Amino acid sequence: MQRRHFMLGGSAAGLFAPSIARAQALAKLRISIQPGMSMMPLVIAQEAKLVEKHLAAAGLRNVALEWTQISGGTAMNDALLSDSIDFASGGLPPAVLLWEKTKGTPQEARALASMASIPQMLFARNPRVNTIRDFGPNDRIAVPALRVGLQAMLVQMAAAQAFGPDAWNRYENIMVQISHADAFAALSGAVQTEITAHMSGPPQQWTQMRDPRLTRVFESTSVTDGPASQNVVYARMAFRARHPDATAAVLGALDEAMESIRRDLRNSVEIFLRAQRTNMDAGELADNLRDPNVTFDTTPNRSMFFAQFMRQAGLIKQAPVAWRDIWMPEMHARNGS
Repeated sequence: MQRRHFMLGGSAAGLFAPSIARAQALAKLRISIQPGMSMMPLVIAQEAKLVEKHLAAAGLRNVALEWTQISGGTAMNDALLSDSIDFASGGLPPAVLLWEKTKGTPQEARALASMASIPQMLFARNPRVNTIRDFGPNDRIAVPALRVGLQAMLVQMAAAQAFGPDAWNRYENIMVQISHADAFAALSGAVQTEITAHMSGPPQQWTQMRDPRLTRVFESTSVTDGPASQNVVYARMAFRARHPDATAAVLGALDEAMESIRRDLRNSVEIFLRAQRTNMDAGELADNLRDPNVTFDTTPNRSMFFAQFMRQAGLIKQAPVAWRDIWMPEMHARNGS
């Protein structure tokens, strides 16, 4: 895990205010980012030092920031439960899974903010595959995480819609866990490999769209009936109770990052690409992100869609009664779902 450290200089102004005094006990704030373009708001917040800005506005000027990168929902959840990080990021399904596992306990975790909602696309190289119904036992669908990973769950949802609710796991035996980068190389290489399909994501999917050998089987918005909160930032409620001002600062930073992206998408993409040390074309990526199904908003959207599916599939034992159950109180007054 690579770590980047930033220290805020400052004073003890406001030390005697009760809420500030409680939050001043926080010496370090640890935030973890997963790879991928959906994490762009967090990257913007990091590069523009927006968390530092909002911490300072709350009187928290002596907090060290530690940014780490962790891949995969299971590893992210383990890091949060072991108190290795304070804020996790990743797909909504692993966050719901962690909420169901911890609700009512001192470890209870909830989502704080939605991240970018960018449609995910399933591509197939097998010429016989045109729809979700066409996959056979010899196909192999690449996903970055199995079972409750976001991409795997989108395939499960599509199968349930095509074949009936009980068939949600119809393709579980032909899904294989491979990173987006490796799946892209396997599917788009000159030589056909065992990988015949890839539940892709940005930015690889936009290159795959231009590959004449590939068929776009479906786009996630057709499965979720429109844009949906697919990736989130989440944390333990115990951290929020101990450090409400720091929690509000993270949300404020993400709100500001979202506004910055909506205001100047091209510049935000350039910042993201520089941070990722990649030479991809910023103009082309910005054009793809202008898709009306792409949204940059911290307010949750259709989060119950995933939670209810997870309950129907038996992936969780109890679904939330309402969307607010899995979200921190900072979101409750918003027009979420």
